[in-house]
This record gives sequence, structure tokens and C-alpha cells, in this order.
Amino acid sequence: MTDQQQSPINITNAIKADFGTDGLHIEWKGDIHGHVQHDDHGVKVVFASDCRQFLTLCGTRYFLRQFHFHHPSEHWVDGEQHTMELHIVHQNIDNGSLAVIGIFIEPGKAKGVAPPLVSQLISVLSTTSEACGEPSGPTDPRDFLPITWQKHYRYEGSLTTPPYSENVSWVVVKEPLEIPKAELKKLMGVFKAEARFPQPLNRRYVLKTFDPPKPARGK
Repeated sequence: MTDQQQSPINITNAIKADFGTDGLHIEWKGDIHGHVQHDDHGVKVVFASDCRQFLTLCGTRYFLRQFHFHHPSEHWVDGEQHTMELHIVHQNIDNGSLAVIGIFIEPGKAKGVAPPLVSQLISVLSTTSEACGEPSGPTDPRDFLPITWQKHYRYEGSLTTPPYSENVSWVVVKEPLEIPKAELKKLMGVFKAEARFPQPLNRRYVLKTFDPPKPARGK
């Protein structure tokens, strides 16, 4: 039966799990050369097919392919939606299955530092000239990872755009990345991508790597 593991979802009632050796292992080395593309689906940074940057999930290796943004976020947590969401897409070369890291983005301190690629994305999205081609240059996906990325949710789902293929292992980071409000506002102002509404969870379980917060002690 198809259409039973669609994404995104409203993340709720996640179950704490100890993944052991099946945990998430990120092997990005930094300074990865990517091409910034702007099309009908929004903006994305695409990496060469022979890029040897990868992550390992459940003992399976997935290679970095591209990342893109959604505004507002596609995944919800306990009924709450975030300002933006970044999807970092990886693919297994043997069977074509995908592993995607979802990172929420929220406005942060005015004097904070945004990943260097943000200003480049704003520049690309602000122009309609086709003569510019596809800007390219080194970028480090780790710049977008919150320092608490080990705290995340996991579930099996699908692509959030057509053809909605159900071959995606999702990792959704709990804590959002904070970007200075001024830069985030500029990015949101020119960003065109839509967000798919949460889909039914059906018989799936959502797992998490962290314990619930401890209750406050009474006086």
C-alpha cells in the first residue's frame, strides 16, 4: 500500500531510542564546491555527483547531493511551525534511497553571524537575469548545523515535492539554527518555495535521541 509514509509530519509523542552504532554519523569535510540554482521550486545548492561527502545512517552510506530551503517550515513540532526549514539531501548510490537532514531556522541575535552562503543566496534570489549563470563556490554545510544537532528526531517518510516517493529516512534536528533577523528577513522576502502541510502519521513511529526535560523541582 502506498501513500502511508508521506512527509512532512507534525512531530509529536516521539519515543526515546538508543541507536548505538546505527546513529547518525556526519562526514562532511568542509569547503565543498556547490552550484547555486534558482528554479520554479526555489533555490538549492547542488553538489557534483562524485562529491565524496557523506553521512552514515543505520550502517548505510548516503552521499551529499544538494540542499534547499522551505518557508515556512514543512515539519511541525507539537503543532508549532518554524520560520524556515533547510533540507540537506543525501543519496545512497546502490538503491537510490535518500537520507535528509531537516534543520529549522529562526531569527536570532542582531549581532550574530549567518553562514557565509546566506548572502550569496540572497543575491541570487534577488536577480532575474539569466546571464548570471549558476554562481558557484566553496561552502560548508556544517555552518548550518546547530551545535546541538545530535539531539534529533528520526522517522521514515517521503519526498515533500512530486513525485512524493516514499524512500526517505528523515533526521529532523530539534534545536533551530539562529540567523540574524535582518538577513533572515531578506532571505524570506525573496524566497518563493512553498511548504507542504503535515501528512498523517498512520502506523509509523517517530524516534528521538534525547530525554524529555526534567520537571522543575518544587520549593
